[in-house]
Amino acid sequence: MVICVGRNPIAAALPPTHAPNSLPSAVTPGFVVLTQPVKVKIAYGETVLPAGMKLPVVSSDATSVRVKYMGEFQTIPIGRARFEGSAVDPPDTGPSETAPIAPTKPAALPSATPGTQPQLSLQPGYDSRMQGGDISMRELQSLLSPHCGGAGDPNGAGTKIFNGATYLMDAEKAATILGLPHSAPSRVPVATPGFPKNSLYYIGYDGAFDGHFNRLYLVTDTANKVVAIQLVDEHPKGRWKSAAALAAATWTTYNFINVRMRASDTARVQAVSKRQGNVILIDTQVYQRVRSRVGPKNVDRYEEQENAKLFIPIPFARIILHCAQIGLSKS
Repeated sequence: MVICVGRNPIAAALPPTHAPNSLPSAVTPGFVVLTQPVKVKIAYGETVLPAGMKLPVVSSDATSVRVKYMGEFQTIPIGRARFEGSAVDPPDTGPSETAPIAPTKPAALPSATPGTQPQLSLQPGYDSRMQGGDISMRELQSLLSPHCGGAGDPNGAGTKIFNGATYLMDAEKAATILGLPHSAPSRVPVATPGFPKNSLYYIGYDGAFDGHFNRLYLVTDTANKVVAIQLVDEHPKGRWKSAAALAAATWTTYNFINVRMRASDTARVQAVSKRQGNVILIDTQVYQRVRSRVGPKNVDRYEEQENAKLFIPIPFARIILHCAQIGLSKS
């Protein structure tokens, strides 16, 4: 495995954290940019809003700022965000994730010689241990490790991921091949425990993909090369399962790229993985309990709330396993 590690951070440095001495009880609606990751509760679990995400302000006081995220209101500690003026920012247009950071294309790292394969570009310390996140790292180990054995190309450049997009392909070229919009999307830092630290970003697109999925995420390294692709159906319709069918559904993480986790006993998460050529597909669904009265008894059924399919090439899956192993190490 050859990994190109840049010496200079590319679009990953966090702005300095600072809290104003005082703020009025209300501010002119504008935006804040998170300077640290923040865990919040969402409709069916939890998610981590990564540093660099831009969110519209609803109100603020001396200790917190109230923002809108995916159509819901969230309260963020004031010390984890910095304000941006509203004069140059567009208003919130709907429940989709707000464009978090100004679109920047990192400088492409030069190849050693013309014609050589592209290399994975990660930040120094990409595999350093992080605090917390043990559940997601253990679940990644369980889902990826059965499929990563045997010999294979340690570089893997050109591995087919999804519909013509390949591993380590430039994100702009992948977007063209997949027929995605060319409207300069923003890159959001990926904060998934077990993934290379401070080295990955995702670019989200709305549309109709592979039948019923309404979101597609290109996951890229620091040089804007594709390392994974995720499809998400945020509004599954009419899919139900019985309590008995979900008795073994004991997973917690149901969306690894957006770091969404089950936070209630009334939800159930299913997760399976399989190898398709040189790519591992992780398929997750989260179900919410709906209890109804049938005669003298309460009957529980579970309605599907989100479905995600994550395509990870084998060479990159091995890097994730390496990072997760270090992250779970107690020594």
